[in-house]
Amino acid sequence: MRLLNRIIVAFLLVFLVLTCAQAGQVKRKVLVLYNGAEQRTAVDNSFIEGFAAPLNYLGFMYEMRDVSLRPLPSDEAMKEYRAVFTTFSEDLMNNPDEYLTWLIRQQKHGKQLIVAGTPGAFSDYDKISADPVLIRKLFSNLGFSYQGNATNDDYLLKYEHVDPVYMNFERKLPLFPDKYMQLVPVGKDVRSWVSIGLKGKPETIAAAVGVGPHGGFALDGYMRWQDPVNYQKQWYLNPFEFLRVCLDLKGMPALTPTTLNGKRVAFAHIDGDGFAGYTEIDKEKVCGEIIMERILGRYDFPTSASVIAGEINPAVKGSPDNVEMARTLFEMKNVETASHSYTHPFAWNAKLRNSEEYKDEFVVGQYELSGYKFDAHYEIVDSCDYISENLAPADKPCRVLFWSGMCEPTEAQVAIADKAGILNLNGGDTVFDSLRNSYFGVSPLYRALGTRNQIYTGQANENILTNLWSGPYFGFRNIVETMKRTGSPRRIMPIDIYYHFYSGEKFSSLKALEDVYEWALSQDTARVFASAYIKMVNGCLAAKVDKISSDRFVFQDYADCLSIRLGGMEKVPDLAKCRNVLGYDIQPEGIFVHLRPGTKRAELALTVDKTVNGNLPYLKNASGWVRNFERTAKGVRFDFDCFSKGRFELGGLLPDRKYRVVRKEGLPLEISSSNDGVLGVNGVVSGTVEIDLI
Repeated sequence: MRLLNRIIVAFLLVFLVLTCAQAGQVKRKVLVLYNGAEQRTAVDNSFIEGFAAPLNYLGFMYEMRDVSLRPLPSDEAMKEYRAVFTTFSEDLMNNPDEYLTWLIRQQKHGKQLIVAGTPGAFSDYDKISADPVLIRKLFSNLGFSYQGNATNDDYLLKYEHVDPVYMNFERKLPLFPDKYMQLVPVGKDVRSWVSIGLKGKPETIAAAVGVGPHGGFALDGYMRWQDPVNYQKQWYLNPFEFLRVCLDLKGMPALTPTTLNGKRVAFAHIDGDGFAGYTEIDKEKVCGEIIMERILGRYDFPTSASVIAGEINPAVKGSPDNVEMARTLFEMKNVETASHSYTHPFAWNAKLRNSEEYKDEFVVGQYELSGYKFDAHYEIVDSCDYISENLAPADKPCRVLFWSGMCEPTEAQVAIADKAGILNLNGGDTVFDSLRNSYFGVSPLYRALGTRNQIYTGQANENILTNLWSGPYFGFRNIVETMKRTGSPRRIMPIDIYYHFYSGEKFSSLKALEDVYEWALSQDTARVFASAYIKMVNGCLAAKVDKISSDRFVFQDYADCLSIRLGGMEKVPDLAKCRNVLGYDIQPEGIFVHLRPGTKRAELALTVDKTVNGNLPYLKNASGWVRNFERTAKGVRFDFDCFSKGRFELGGLLPDRKYRVVRKEGLPLEISSSNDGVLGVNGVVSGTVEIDLI
């Protein structure tokens, strides 16, 4: 018996070790390498414009590093990364052999490698070639045989194969191939999305875009097109699928802060510029009054509004009238209190602020006293304190800052906000419409600043769409197209009506703003304040994901990011085996899974049995938060928390049966479930909801 017990204990220990070895292996960060500090801005922008948004959509984050700074990260430091992404503008590098050896070691340790353009390490700056054995090994680890023979003579080349699904995503490849490097597929499960060869020489056929289980590559000329006049870009390859395959993400769930309980998140936020400015609409009023009357007073939509403290405070550049107007603004029920700094700095970064190009911009027209010297704490914390203590109701203190000017704070400045408990937003300027017709116009969710993060807006503001307020002044109406395209077929961004108070200056700009609000209100969304969305992104960035098996995942530290997207339709949550999962909603984009608020750990168990939850009531979707969800003998009970009035749907109920719905407001309702056991309730205010079978 003792021997049997020992065997059982040993077996359990081995099982636990193997389980722990599998768990915790989902690394959600990609290390992006560029070459040389002088290239940082161009490379950073290129990566952010191109791959960062699709990477965020897949639930991943990125970190930038200059490969010219040696030593390269240690193996211990690299444990937090899933992949290495290289994006270089040339094939020269200091000590390329050292770099290639390091990169090959990362491949050996299981890191995916994604090469966008070139590995960047064929020669050093004295034009001494790198060790060809290392280059061959690098590509061999990806499943391709590197045989050199590179040429840019496009008249010698011809296409042999172009994948009809993953290529020609936004624009067709050029008529003639751009360049050639002989990379021949040899590994198991590797694929060529684009194959080219020398004319009349079938033995030269090679991959220009290749993917496999360990990563992939795309040569320059086969990733994207750029207009030579206005520099607008479009994708040749599908960046979402390229990253998904190269990162080996099949079946991997993705945390998504753009969604709450199956609904797209929607909010509005206003920068304080023009609050006390002139308006042609009513000569007796200012822009702030017009916006309050014609927008905030008319549209039942959550709007986080900011003021520039220096424009309000009579001790700086304000007035008692401005104080009273700001107080009226923040007392409105659909308005969240926010700051747009104290003096509206144009350049937050000292290097830019003191440069010849921008030094005048910092002073001219800003709300500062003579002799003022930039003080980040004053701009961030003191502005919020002034608003909280002098302008906002006691129950609506200022805890949100909208960056001003160029919206490029430093890591230290974001740290000041974080330590004071102030949420930050602005930057990004997403535009995806008929003029900028590409996902290249979609920003990531955030900008990484060392250990801090600047949270980006959902869409661009009216200043961008009116050519820096030079006209056409109705241009902001076109942001609706961007909102549509960033919501479908991929919900890559929330709806964010982002504007300034000076939109109340012109008849046409005000009408455009009214049109945008009316469209947003016509959508079936989860309406929240900007602070809630910022917290969702922060939760997404901080979360940890463990893969226990192909059918079981554990999520931790997700805080306010309560939505998970399953890319495929093959499996659904097995709710009886899940923990802290409220339910799910099957949509064209995928399956959205809803986590229970106020929890730190959730377990997601999946099954191919689509009928498994047929008799288990669950949350299908809701336009707000669902707290304290519990199943009762005849139905469910929960606390609903939404902006204004919302709606929800439950699944897993008995089909074609009547249920009694008791809400906080109104008489009890009798509603019948559908023939597939779904029950929907509209016009619900925040409060306790009880649903029982009659």
